[in-house]
Amino acid sequence: MALTALESNTVSRGIQAAILVVRQLQPLLAELNIIYDASGGAKSTITQDNLNLVPSFSGLTKQQLDDAMFALTGTLRGDILNAFAQLAQLAARG
Repeated sequence: MALTALESNTVSRGIQAAILVVRQLQPLLAELNIIYDASGGAKSTITQDNLNLVPSFSGLTKQQLDDAMFALTGTLRGDILNAFAQLAQLAARG
């Protein structure tokens, strides 16, 4: 039985998402992990006072930054790495 239009579209969109994750998001998260989390990295040098001096960061606390960066470089990056083989197989179809 052939795939329905919905099923085919879903697979195509999954391929698009996998391509985005493998080619763009994973490398970006790996870079952020090195720059932010490494010993002597930006996590240890950014202060609340310095954040407050940047108008576009107004209202962002250091704790919020650290929590969000952990979500990006720890949680999401880890999940992507755990599923990388499967994501790469799907991305290769695009």
